[in-house]
Amino acid sequence: MTALILDTRALEVVANPKADIQAARRMRDMLTSAARMGIPVRVPTAVLAEAYRGIPADAALDHVLARGIRPFTTGQAAARLAGGLRYRDRLDSCHTVDALVVATAIRLGGGIVATGDPDDLRSLAREHANISVQPLS
Repeated sequence: MTALILDTRALEVVANPKADIQAARRMRDMLTSAARMGIPVRVPTAVLAEAYRGIPADAALDHVLARGIRPFTTGQAAARLAGGLRYRDRLDSCHTVDALVVATAIRLGGGIVATGDPDDLRSLAREHANISVQPLS
C-alpha cells in the first residue's frame, strides 16, 4: 500500500483519543503499522474542512498535523474523480468528502483508508482492489 488515508472520523479519533477508546486503539495500531512499514499518513484537505469547527479545540487537529500526518491537497483531477464516484453510486453532495477520501487513495496509487463509515467508503472504492477500507470499530 502506498499510504494510510484518514477520513474525518479517523482524524478526530487521533486528535481526541479519549472520546472513543476502542477506535483510538484501532487507529494507534494502524498508525504504528504504517510507521513501521514506512507508509505515509495523509489526510485530504476536504477532511480538514469537515473536521475544523473554528473553536479552540481545533488546536488538537493542528497538533496531529504537526506530528507528521500530512494534508493532501485535492485538485481538479481528484474532484472530477470524486464526482464520478458519487454519481456512479447515486450519492448526494453530503457524501462529497467520503468520495474525496477515496479519490485521494486512487490518486496516491492505492492505500488503506481508515474510516468511521466503512460501508459508504467500501462502496465508493469497490472497483479498486488496491484500496483497503479499514473500520475504526
